[in-house]
Amino acid sequence: MPMSQMKLSCSAIAWGKVNDEESFKKILRTIKDVGYEGVGIEYNLLPPTLMKDTEGVKRIADSVGLSVPSMAITENLASQGEAAAKMGAESGWLCLFEKDANAAASLSKMLAKAFDDEGLKVAIHPHIRSNVESEAQLDALMSACSPLPVAVCFDSAHQEDLGFNLSSFIKKYKDKIVLVHLKDLRSRVDPKKVDFDHDFVDLGEGVVDFGAVFKTLREVDYRGWLMVEVDFAHEETVEESVRKNFDYVTSFL
Repeated sequence: MPMSQMKLSCSAIAWGKVNDEESFKKILRTIKDVGYEGVGIEYNLLPPTLMKDTEGVKRIADSVGLSVPSMAITENLASQGEAAAKMGAESGWLCLFEKDANAAASLSKMLAKAFDDEGLKVAIHPHIRSNVESEAQLDALMSACSPLPVAVCFDSAHQEDLGFNLSSFIKKYKDKIVLVHLKDLRSRVDPKKVDFDHDFVDLGEGVVDFGAVFKTLREVDYRGWLMVEVDFAHEETVEESVRKNFDYVTSFL
């Protein structure tokens, strides 16, 4: 499969909390100008007016020529499904930080139903220091949510540090993965000690074997969204960082 059939987006997380709609529109214009096709949205970082009216997110994204492939679920409320649907998202990615596995399963089931009611999917995100740090925990969670459909968000840096075999993971969950987060890890350290500011770096500057990741995505015929996720820019400006990462990813496409 030509790699170009994968769609490339950029998370807006690197810009942090956005205070007004004009600033939000400027960020999306920057993402579009770099060459990305979509923007990933962190609900809690939206301007207050857009948190109340997420149709405005779609309106602004449409106006600059971007899609909204997915939204980070940052509130434990069923209304997150409606919010994601109104902004035109296809899914919501979910990082779980609940008190135990039962609480994580209960929350996942509630959100899975809320998103399914809107025709969307919840994508569970294996994440450092979360309820999902292994395939066994992920499998148990998906089983607990059955028969509700639950998808998977693959994250190259988090899963690298957690000790996942990235290629094996992609092959195992090829029919479940609806979103791929692309980020790099400076070096493998104890997950309990990872500093998200310092240990996540620009693509190609860490230990993730992106050649193997893209090779496996080709082998399983992945046709969904890729999302460059720069939590904290390591260049002088956020714009420089997202452009550098765009150039790196497109070298594989």
